[in-house]
Amino acid sequence: MKKRLIGTLLGFLAMFGFGAIYYGLLTAEAGAEMAANFASCMHAEPNMPYIILANVMGAYLLVYTFDKMGVNDAKAGAYQGAMIMAIVFAMSNLFMGAQFTIWDTQGLLIEWGVGIVHGLLGGAVIGAYNSKIG
Repeated sequence: MKKRLIGTLLGFLAMFGFGAIYYGLLTAEAGAEMAANFASCMHAEPNMPYIILANVMGAYLLVYTFDKMGVNDAKAGAYQGAMIMAIVFAMSNLFMGAQFTIWDTQGLLIEWGVGIVHGLLGGAVIGAYNSKIG
């Protein structure tokens, strides 16, 4: 239980940290413009509790699957994390693309890539942690 909690926390920090840099710094202006253009269906500011919970759930998904798969090093964690999140984000983004007109193919592909990086970084951290605790 302790291993899963600490692994989830570390994975969360990596994934949330990357998201803060990407969404909070690098693309904040574009995000604000998009929110203004689509005010009827987007929050002006992201709902932070949902973002936190999403990152916790993503990190726990990696911790849980890595435990079942025996992923115990950073390299394998990065690869498997990227693969798992590639599938998760592809599914999610395809549903969004099917239902919401604010998403075009380019936006969906960019978000898919961002999701893969989330998995790569979170997976690497969790895999590295797993290698330290055996």
